[in-house]
Amino acid sequence: MHMPWWVILYCGLIFASASGTIMMRKDRSMLYIIAEYLSAAFAIMFFAIYYGVTPYPETILTPIMMILFILFQEVWINKEMYHFFHNEEDSPQERKALLSFTILFSLAFLSPFLWVIMEVFKHFL
Repeated sequence: MHMPWWVILYCGLIFASASGTIMMRKDRSMLYIIAEYLSAAFAIMFFAIYYGVTPYPETILTPIMMILFILFQEVWINKEMYHFFHNEEDSPQERKALLSFTILFSLAFLSPFLWVIMEVFKHFL
């Protein structure tokens, strides 16, 4: 099996997103940069595993640890970036519209990633 062109493009967007996140952070320590790119690499690795570029891990613990690291990095470590979505000067209607758009866009962008994660975990069932 090989990776379709859209998967390669999607993985490029994951890498670009990590690069953009690094650029938006004020404190770019070497540890943060490594962790952000490692999070992106783990996300891309799910696609590589699913499409047979790399073999499935021997144990389910490997993908579990990968997804836990991704969640830790993107939800907890990057939590200070959430203020980009909350501006006191915006009206409640504008905030609601921005939040709705952000949720819908995130779900649309993350749906291929979430699907591949589920397919990788199905392999272990």
